[in-house]
Amino acid sequence: MKSYFVFLLFLVASCSGNTIPKDVLKPEKMEAVLWDTMLADEMAEYYVIRDTSINAFMQHTGLYKKVFKIHKITQEDFKKSVEFYGTHPYLLKPIFDSLQKRSERSVSNSRPVI
Repeated sequence: MKSYFVFLLFLVASCSGNTIPKDVLKPEKMEAVLWDTMLADEMAEYYVIRDTSINAFMQHTGLYKKVFKIHKITQEDFKKSVEFYGTHPYLLKPIFDSLQKRSERSVSNSRPVI
């Protein structure tokens, strides 16, 4: 009976690692938010390079706030999700793979045809 209990405890513990807590963004939403934050970073850098009087930190912060508003999340929601996925790389890898494919599609669609 004791070995059955230990096995059951092990099974429950191993399965619970795949569960995403309710206060963490689901993978599809996390991917969308990460994509938009990457675009926000690119835009902020573009503005800062074009106008050196712009404060880079404030530009990034302002654009991130807009991304959070668009996705109806808070900075704390994003931070919790980043921390969670950072400690669960097997859940983060598919998100990054999707972002990579999305980036490749974006680049291939923007190349001029010769």
